[in-house]
Amino acid sequence: MGGGKTRAIVELAIDTALCYPGTNILVARQHYSSLLTTTMREFFDCLPEQLIIARQRSAPQWVSIRDASWPHGVSSTVHFRHLSEWSGLGSEQYGAVFVDEAGEVSEEAARMLLTRLRHPAQNRRWFVAASNPWPGWFERWFARRELDEDAFAEANGRVVYIPARISDNPHLPESYAAQQQALQPDDWVTRFIEGRFDAFEGRVYAHFDLHRHLWDAPLPAFGRYVGGLDFGGQSPRDHYTAGVVAGITDRRAPCGPNVLIRLGEFEDRGPGVTERLEQWQQSWRHKLGPIQWCADRSQSAWIDHQRRLGHGVVPSQGGPDSVNWGISLVQQRLNGDPPTSYYTPTMTNFPGRMQNYQWEQSENDQSPKPKKRDDDLVDADRYMHELAIQRQPARRQRVTIVTPVLGRDARWVEPWSARR
Repeated sequence: MGGGKTRAIVELAIDTALCYPGTNILVARQHYSSLLTTTMREFFDCLPEQLIIARQRSAPQWVSIRDASWPHGVSSTVHFRHLSEWSGLGSEQYGAVFVDEAGEVSEEAARMLLTRLRHPAQNRRWFVAASNPWPGWFERWFARRELDEDAFAEANGRVVYIPARISDNPHLPESYAAQQQALQPDDWVTRFIEGRFDAFEGRVYAHFDLHRHLWDAPLPAFGRYVGGLDFGGQSPRDHYTAGVVAGITDRRAPCGPNVLIRLGEFEDRGPGVTERLEQWQQSWRHKLGPIQWCADRSQSAWIDHQRRLGHGVVPSQGGPDSVNWGISLVQQRLNGDPPTSYYTPTMTNFPGRMQNYQWEQSENDQSPKPKKRDDDLVDADRYMHELAIQRQPARRQRVTIVTPVLGRDARWVEPWSARR
């Protein structure tokens, strides 16, 4: 808040247009209405009117800029687009892309825009994103530096992250910082003024901590393995197919029994995602042995399909209070002292999904519900926790389920837990 993010984007876009005659530039935000009233207004306040040679004022808007010293017919163009529907940008060529409030934008849109940096008028191209501290791809790419920066260096590129706070902006009123400290609630001060990514209003898993819940040590002995599944669709825009697998420690572990350590994750969508999930499950079964799985009970066709493949899958509890009950199971393990819930360093998507899982804000709703946005991985994790509280069947107990086998009559199949 007050760091000058929007003004920085605007001036960088104008400078780029003037430094590279003939280039093509994109200035974008998630929603067009927000772009009109913030970034675009600032842009035209800063742009000298004598540089404008053409402008389209209907959506999608653009402006052509020309310096008087340039050769005849040469101009640079700045396009203003929203990113809530970004697939249509797939054939564009840009020398630079500027994204304001990038925390609102999907990671798929950001990755696609990186592939559009190919305009021949610029021999150096850049992707610039500005955001308030929201967890997600912006945090992972820049604040946590999880991109492969060696690969960027090999391509003569680099990643730069510039934190900008109120104290960095000399153009604000002198009392601005003190006013905001006094007026805003604590979590807003922590996020918007101090610039922390791990504090924002409405988190479902408010006690999840990137460091406290990271298991960065040799793995202990496990007594059993459990997993959760949430099935998505075959379209690139469907919600994700997701999976989580974890080990639950036995009494031999130095940390004690019944500690859940997540070992792997799956999050993908689009054509062929079912086959990729099955390959992921098979690879973990080869590594660990028998795994018990739990999946959304409403996805019975997929559960039957999994059983035909030999996976021991049971449906989740379901019911009107099942989501909040499942969340409470996850929270109990996270909130322990010490916790009994961890994730391993190879799980790159899981931390962001846990941080970004939020409650819907509704004053009239007596039973709050989480937002249905990027929740597939945390749903799979929640299903897995239902298995974690169940006792493992005795070794001699013969627990059976009826499973249809393609091309034959139904026959008895013992689940993995019984075969142990």
